[in-house]
Amino acid sequence: MQNTKPLLVFDFDGVISDSLHDSYVTSLNAYLLVERTHSLPLTVPLDPADRIFGFEKEQPRLFTEFKRLIPMGNRAEDYFVIWRIIGSGAAEDVRAQSDFDRIKKNISRDALDAYGRDFYASRRERQETNPEAWASLSPVFEGIPAAVRSLSARFDPSIATSKDLRSITILLKRYGLLPFFKRGFILDKNFSYSKRDHLAHFREKFGIPFDRMHFIDDKALHLVSVKDLGVHGYLALWGYNTVREHELAEKEGFRLLNLEDLIRL
Repeated sequence: MQNTKPLLVFDFDGVISDSLHDSYVTSLNAYLLVERTHSLPLTVPLDPADRIFGFEKEQPRLFTEFKRLIPMGNRAEDYFVIWRIIGSGAAEDVRAQSDFDRIKKNISRDALDAYGRDFYASRRERQETNPEAWASLSPVFEGIPAAVRSLSARFDPSIATSKDLRSITILLKRYGLLPFFKRGFILDKNFSYSKRDHLAHFREKFGIPFDRMHFIDDKALHLVSVKDLGVHGYLALWGYNTVREHELAEKEGFRLLNLEDLIRL
């Protein structure tokens, strides 16, 4: 299949969807179900419908540490690592990707897999029992809908994400953006957790060279993983990253992209 427009590839969480609060409560609740020994200031899962924002304000250090560590993970199981770090009081010692990876290597595969299953089961249950409340915790970033509509005249919008397709579809419908992503232009975790695999598939399926792909992600590690492909990479500064990721992205030659500049890409 030949494609005439350049491909504009969006990550989802942290680029299109402001899913921080949903990720926070879902990952925390899943952790509390599988981990009994920790120093976190609660023992039972939160009801996200009425407690999550109050809890974030009551425990600002937890929320700040969670936001800082998010860029170091990619899969649902990495939330287990994040909460293990926070729950053991080791967050201040994790400053580099190598620190995070070292801690993850010491966690058993069985524990990570069990956590991943609980994470997705918890999310699906909330989607089915109260879909409106679940979706309300993941609003679209202001300015994204207008930008996607405008950019679709010059690019073919696509998504490469480690989120699940069910959640993506629910949220894109809520945002009014689903019609802008044509069939086959959304790749999720079930295809691969690797952004490199996603981009390679787009190239093979649509016959578009890497140098005509523009890839926007809020995690520098994802941009670095595809650098040698020759795609145009952008770090979304409105996403979940810190000065550490900004410096890494600039060092690797990627553009730091503000949300107000997206529409002029």
